[in-house]
Amino acid sequence: MPAISELIKQISISLKQDNTDINRKRWSAYIIENTIPIVQLTELMHHEHPIAMRFSWVLGDIADNHPEALRESVPYFFKHRNEIKFPNFNRSLAKFFYLSGVPEEIEGEAIDELFKWLMDAKMNVTTKTFSLLALHRLTLKHKDLQQELKLVIEDQLGKTSVSFENKARKILAELKEK
Repeated sequence: MPAISELIKQISISLKQDNTDINRKRWSAYIIENTIPIVQLTELMHHEHPIAMRFSWVLGDIADNHPEALRESVPYFFKHRNEIKFPNFNRSLAKFFYLSGVPEEIEGEAIDELFKWLMDAKMNVTTKTFSLLALHRLTLKHKDLQQELKLVIEDQLGKTSVSFENKARKILAELKEK
């Protein structure tokens, strides 16, 4: 396996030249199979467009299939979220929080952001959906969030897509049972 600096260079060149799903999945598989700590690859999120965005898609694939592998790097991505220069990185973070969990060291601040994203009228529905799902998971740990989440869900009904509403109504019904 190459040194991390060489690996970052290889990933960067590859993602710049090849935008296929096959290439992204090949890199996510390589990272997982070689147990490369994602935290060592975070500099790729600061590369120019389209490399950073395409690397976020690699991370999305890792989150979908091996969410535990991403958990250690989530605090880094959250802390540096405003430095990442491609649009809608909040969507990726909300997905990471939903699939990998919210690390305890950033939990309070992350919960605040998730609620902001969920209530933001300008936020896209995918970010809102992942925020909703992450917050719902967090209510299992923090019962005191249940009432706040109920109120926010009720406020969002009628303001988003049918798909979001279906998920929101299901979660709302579940929260009302508790």
